[in-house]
Amino acid sequence: MPDAHVICGHGGTFIHLGWTTVSTLAPIERFPLAALAVARGTPFIDIRPVTDVIAFANLPRVPRDGSIDPESWGPGRSVSLTTYIDMVEKLGARIANDPRTRRST
Repeated sequence: MPDAHVICGHGGTFIHLGWTTVSTLAPIERFPLAALAVARGTPFIDIRPVTDVIAFANLPRVPRDGSIDPESWGPGRSVSLTTYIDMVEKLGARIANDPRTRRST
């Protein structure tokens, strides 16, 4: 799925797979399904280093169906996974299995 990703924050780990989200309060190291997804190449966004929680809370979401909004900032808006990664990385997140490096130029 093009927007599938794993995200880990202070509240736990989430696997976003299209219409399904699986989560746990444990960090990724104690969530075998998430660790397996990352090991198989699913993009992993580690937001634990992000300290600006207000800016993070105002980030748009990654849509489940691939649709995006033309006004791509603020809560409730949606952007592509790669655009989201660009935004959250600027806030200090660490990215593994970065899908931006797989894009053809």
